[in-house]
Amino acid sequence: MQLNRDRILTAAFDILAEFGLGDLTMRRLARTLDVAPGALYWHFPSKQELLGGIAERILDAVSADTATPVPQPQSDAWRERTRATASALLDQLLSVRDGAEVVAAALAAGTSAHDPAATLGDALSGSPAPDRELTGWVLSRYLLGAATDVQTAEAAGATPRTVPQVLSGVDLVLDGVAN
Repeated sequence: MQLNRDRILTAAFDILAEFGLGDLTMRRLARTLDVAPGALYWHFPSKQELLGGIAERILDAVSADTATPVPQPQSDAWRERTRATASALLDQLLSVRDGAEVVAAALAAGTSAHDPAATLGDALSGSPAPDRELTGWVLSRYLLGAATDVQTAEAAGATPRTVPQVLSGVDLVLDGVAN
């Protein structure tokens, strides 16, 4: 079977699922694929580039256009759309072991073309937010931190916050935007 980006990313997701980000190395990935480590660098010049590819896959499923709003009492369309987008982002981050940490690392390194801040900023269209870009950034970074907290607590055997609790934090930000 020929080595390509898709095959490498699939193997990387398998390693993440079984061992977590701490054990995702280029050497382990090469062993899993039964190739020399140098063969990976043709497709991903560095581990940061690999993390960017993983982050892209995690974030690809989230957009302001595809999130399904859940009607909220006394809310506007922008609020429902933003909450649905935030919920979809949180679901994606939590669907992959250490997913939030991977996305945060890729964003910090600049190896992900997708920034969830822009997606959330788009969802805020029509809102009274004076700066949709900044509000989207605040929401995305809150969700990255909250998802990391949930996944870290789970890994430690502690009781993490629940998705509804995390989304209550999103509601607090949206309440601030609305007022």
